[in-house]
Amino acid sequence: MPEITPDRWGDLYDRAFPQVYRALVAATFDRDRALDGLHDAFEEGLRHPPADARNLEGWLYRVALRKTRRRIFRARREVPIDEGSSKDEAAAVVQRLEVGRLLALLTERQRAIVVAHYYLGLTQEGSPSRSASGAGP
Repeated sequence: MPEITPDRWGDLYDRAFPQVYRALVAATFDRDRALDGLHDAFEEGLRHPPADARNLEGWLYRVALRKTRRRIFRARREVPIDEGSSKDEAAAVVQRLEVGRLLALLTERQRAIVVAHYYLGLTQEGSPSRSASGAGP
């Protein structure tokens, strides 16, 4: 298995960043924290690359989602309950869309799974789904 070099991370950044970022925003409804979480995930990958390089996009999404959720959780603990949710314009647009409305009906975990599958083409096994590659039902 090839080593995960900084150059390979650079290629992954160029290739996967937009798609993983959109998936994080759809899963969390928070554009700023999704961006921070994704950058943190790339940084973690440079410092401590995953042992298995077969699905770096899936690893990146999982780590970025965890880091984004932690940021959201911390922010909720620090903000008084009577204060409204994020005033982020992109989050408001996503929430107004039909897809955003339907995603909002799901639990946080269900939403993350749906986004990983349909936005990123990932399956539980971590490999791209057959439907995303055009093969199979």
